[in-house]
Amino acid sequence: MCFLFPSFVSCNPSVEEGSPFLNETYYSYGTNPIPGTLPPLSNSYRPVNLSSKTYTLDGQVYSPMNFVTQDLSFIFDVKAKRALGKSIITFEMSEVGIPYFELLATVREIKLNNNIVSFKKIQDPEGQKQTFIALDSSLNPGGRYDLELTYELLPTQLSFASGGVKLLTNMTDLNTSRYFENWGPVSFEDDAFSLSLNLKILNSTSTHALYTNGAATKIDGTEWKINFPDYYTKSSFYVHLTNATDLISKKFIYQGLEREISVQVYSETASLVKDAVATLPSLFAEFETDYGPYAHSTFTAYMHKGSGGMEYVGATITSLGSLDHELLHSWFARGVMPAEGRSGWIDEAFASWRDYNYFQAPSLLSRAATNLAGYSPYRKSTANNSYVDGRQLVAELDRLFADFGGMKPMMKLFFERYKHRVVTNEELWNFLSSLSLMNLDAYFQRYTLGAMSPQVQSLSHDQNDSKHPHPLTPEEVLNLR
Repeated sequence: MCFLFPSFVSCNPSVEEGSPFLNETYYSYGTNPIPGTLPPLSNSYRPVNLSSKTYTLDGQVYSPMNFVTQDLSFIFDVKAKRALGKSIITFEMSEVGIPYFELLATVREIKLNNNIVSFKKIQDPEGQKQTFIALDSSLNPGGRYDLELTYELLPTQLSFASGGVKLLTNMTDLNTSRYFENWGPVSFEDDAFSLSLNLKILNSTSTHALYTNGAATKIDGTEWKINFPDYYTKSSFYVHLTNATDLISKKFIYQGLEREISVQVYSETASLVKDAVATLPSLFAEFETDYGPYAHSTFTAYMHKGSGGMEYVGATITSLGSLDHELLHSWFARGVMPAEGRSGWIDEAFASWRDYNYFQAPSLLSRAATNLAGYSPYRKSTANNSYVDGRQLVAELDRLFADFGGMKPMMKLFFERYKHRVVTNEELWNFLSSLSLMNLDAYFQRYTLGAMSPQVQSLSHDQNDSKHPHPLTPEEVLNLR
């Protein structure tokens, strides 16, 4: 790997002899300052090794749309049990090609700059089983375009019951990952955009409630408008519209380091609300102290007794036992965000390291090689070994950087530098190399791309070794809606 800072000299300590990592021990911080400095990120910052995702298929060049803004409306007809989506998108092109985007829905019509255009479905070029919608003509970079489309949401993505509608953006970054493409048009995970979402219910006979991580305005009992910030990506949006009558909600204000944070906890179980409300202030205090001020205006937690769930920007669906893990993801995962599935190991490694009390490795470069990031850029899901192999890698780096405080100070600076930005695996290693003034190629190659070599084999670990919730089952989704 070639780092961006080739003038830095290597000061790696010698590799210690020892058996592969077995024990998790503790450490205390060192006192020396971190030696390196970094220039400010530019407004046009793009992380190292971010794929363009422009590709050729059957002789035609396809290039992803870069969303700038999106006005999206959902109209729910309770009587007809149908949900219509209408989207108006302003977008740009980074490269010449036929624009494409992702939406898992029944598309009725697409207009480009007010002209009806034909469209088709295409597959990703690397066998990741990703399906996209492509327009019928090539566009050039350098300007902005307007796209308008109407579609029907798939029946599996919402429920009509008791005279009303229920919708929950039940996402996951594991296994058969799913993000906002199940409800609205999106591009890739590195594409951030502002979203204005309007919800309108027709022919309802019940009362509805809305929980979200956006700024919501209730127009009347059947209509809401939600505005989401422009740093949100396809994995960020949390929307729960429901006519359930048994949900208990508690709001409070936590005085953060920089601002008041509006916190909402809700559940069908009063004890879960009570326990979460009692737990969250100390967690906010811990994470703000360790990693810096909370980067979002609100936090919403949907608590339940199951094991499934997911983190969002300033929101989560989770059990009480995973609440600390999921809140930390508002710093790493939805504060600093992975640009692609092949970079998702970073935040899971950080959070899992905290789950295991910030242990320090007893030796360096003595574990078997692992593959955390050697995957297709079209991959959505986070590698299953991100938890065990990931936290053990962070624990080794903690030992390596012990003279200037270990990995926690590095993580704090990482968050400060990249909050509201997307990062790749390579961007993380450039960051660590530039601050430590060390050549970290041996760690990068062995532990993030190690299994790419035919001489080594990746370790496989189950996600049960982490507090991160499992994907919600279909039964859990129906119950939680």
